[in-house]
Amino acid sequence: MSDITAQGLKPRLRRAIRRVGRWPFVGRFARIGVAIIRGPQLLDACAQLTQAHVHLADAQAQLYERQAQLFVDNERFAAFFHHEFPKILEALSDINHRQSRSAAEQESLAQSVPVALRAIRRDIHEVNAKQDQKTSELSNAASYLFGRVEFVRRELLYEVRYGASAQHRAGEKLEATTQILAPEKLKDARRKGLRLNLGCGHVPLDGYLNVDRRALPGVDLVAEIDNLPFQDGEISEIHSAHVLEHFPQEQLRRSLLPYWQGLLRTGGTLRAVVPDAEAMMDHYSRGEYPYQSLREVTFGGQDYEGDFHFNMFTPASLTELLEEAGFKNVRVVERGRRNGECYEFEIVATKQADSP
Repeated sequence: MSDITAQGLKPRLRRAIRRVGRWPFVGRFARIGVAIIRGPQLLDACAQLTQAHVHLADAQAQLYERQAQLFVDNERFAAFFHHEFPKILEALSDINHRQSRSAAEQESLAQSVPVALRAIRRDIHEVNAKQDQKTSELSNAASYLFGRVEFVRRELLYEVRYGASAQHRAGEKLEATTQILAPEKLKDARRKGLRLNLGCGHVPLDGYLNVDRRALPGVDLVAEIDNLPFQDGEISEIHSAHVLEHFPQEQLRRSLLPYWQGLLRTGGTLRAVVPDAEAMMDHYSRGEYPYQSLREVTFGGQDYEGDFHFNMFTPASLTELLEEAGFKNVRVVERGRRNGECYEFEIVATKQADSP
């Protein structure tokens, strides 16, 4: 209750003092009194204002300092923006370009690596194939060389012991004397049908009566192939491998082929294997066949008597010779077949009954 009363008195007292303050004389003293009463408060307020002014001045000084610093910073930023920022943008652009190019290169590399790997695998496969081919060729050449050396050795030893020079010194004739070395085999062959392997040399064949002018291992009958101990029409098949090239053309045309044709029975077969001149020249012209091999196969090794060639054939030329000798149904069953250093072809012809 006392608080309410005090709060109500203060406004009333102020209003009363204001009215007294408007009086001409008394009011002046009233105002002085009020000023005296309020003096300490005013002093405190002034002190506070002064202190606030000082703080305000300090704050303003700090503000000015910050503004100056900000101005300097703005100047620096403006200089940086004008001078360094374009460089940064250029560097960023260059980095972006490099990243794009690197990504493109990575993508291209990712695509090209499998292609390159496939190409490398293909090259490795081709190199291996060529290496295998060269190895096979070297192996064949070595085998041929060893066989050739052994063949020449046998031929030389035979010539030294039984050859033409020894016969000539002994006064013997050069033509081979007919000798039946395997009479039981000949008897059996006559019963089953005579099949002759003429000029067999060191390569006798099973199922044939092997004939050569020398008594080599595997030979069943020693005789000249143009003077055989058989009657016309007695032979079922004549086989010859690398024999015909040892005879001149006219001897083949006029003598040997007609003689063989006469020995065959009707329906009998001639089977001949000879060097394929056409295939050898074709491979030689393409650089796939060495000259030394071409020369040796064409003219013979010429290492001993009987190793000379006097003829060469193509499938067409030998077909013509056989037909001229009276053979029919001539057909080439193999051509361009590789045999050591030689390309050869195989031809088959039949003796047919004479037309009435």
